[in-house]
Amino acid sequence: MPARSHALPGLKALALAALLVMTVPLSALAQKKQPAPPPARPNQIIKGYGTAMSGDLLTVGGASVRLNGIAAPFAGETCETRYGATYDCYRKSTDVLQALVGNTEVSCEIVATDRTGQKIGICRVGTTDLSAAMVARGWAFAYRRLSPAYANSEAFAESHRLGMWGGRVEMPWQWKSRKLSATVK
Repeated sequence: MPARSHALPGLKALALAALLVMTVPLSALAQKKQPAPPPARPNQIIKGYGTAMSGDLLTVGGASVRLNGIAAPFAGETCETRYGATYDCYRKSTDVLQALVGNTEVSCEIVATDRTGQKIGICRVGTTDLSAAMVARGWAFAYRRLSPAYANSEAFAESHRLGMWGGRVEMPWQWKSRKLSATVK
C-alpha cells in the first residue's frame, strides 16, 4: 500500500501536465507569423513627399503605393533605342517618375490593395495624374487588365514614338513571363 500512495502524487502531476498541454492552443506553440498588413481603406488619402522606387511604385510619406492602372519595366529589363543601342529602361522609367514627383507633395487616393497587401492608388502632384503622365511620356504602359483609363495616353505615346516606344520594347508582363519560363527550363 505505501508504494501506491507514492505513485498517486506522481500520477496526479502527470495528468495535470497533460491537461495543461491540451488547453494551450496549438497556435501558441507554433512559431508566430508576421501579421498580415491591414487592408487599405478605399478612398484613403496619403500625402507626403514622394520617392520613386520604380517606374510605377512610390513611397509617399513612408507608405509604399503602386500607381493604379499602369505597368513599368522591371529591374533588369532593358530596351533598345531606334538605333539599336541597349539601355536600362527600368532605371530610365524610375528616373522619369522621380523627375515628375520632384521635391513637391504627392497625394495618393488609395483605390485598392493587391493580394500581397500592396496599396494601389491614383497619385497626383498638383493636378497631374502621375500614371497618365508616365504612360503619355512612354515610360510606362497602360495595364488594361486592371484599368482602361490610360489606353488613350498609351496610344498617344506610341503614335509619337515617345519614351520606350521610340525603339524596341517588351511589355513588362511579357518580359517577366519570359524570364520565369527561362528559369524553369
